[in-house]
Amino acid sequence: MMNDFSIIEQIKSVKKRKEELSRIEQNMSAPTLTDKSLIPVIYEMFREILSEQDFAPMPESPHQRKKFVFVILFLYSPKTLAGYHSPKGLRDAIAKAIGLHDVTFISNNIETVAFLSQNDKYFKKDIEYLYTEIINRLKFKGLIN
Repeated sequence: MMNDFSIIEQIKSVKKRKEELSRIEQNMSAPTLTDKSLIPVIYEMFREILSEQDFAPMPESPHQRKKFVFVILFLYSPKTLAGYHSPKGLRDAIAKAIGLHDVTFISNNIETVAFLSQNDKYFKKDIEYLYTEIINRLKFKGLIN
């Protein structure tokens, strides 16, 4: 029986590629924010931004809450939107900020908001605007660089 020892080089190559991809993933998924105490502040900003629109939507509506959930997840845990688990306490902090007693709304909508951000041009446009406005306001208040 003849051994094919070249497999060792292939294994090394795969290992190297996995390590490189892991570094790329870590860089891409680094959160902008980690301080969960800012979530209620961001929710107030979110509400202000909506109230400034010509036909101001109700921030408590499920559709607007989905937009808020997306923005918070993108700020605090972008990889959650790609199918990873959210950091401990994040769903609770979001629920508390928007006045929910149960985190199931958040849990049940993570896949939905990720899908909408990729496939609904109006949702995508709205979250891009909301995200940009929130980032600008956080910078203005000196809460991020």
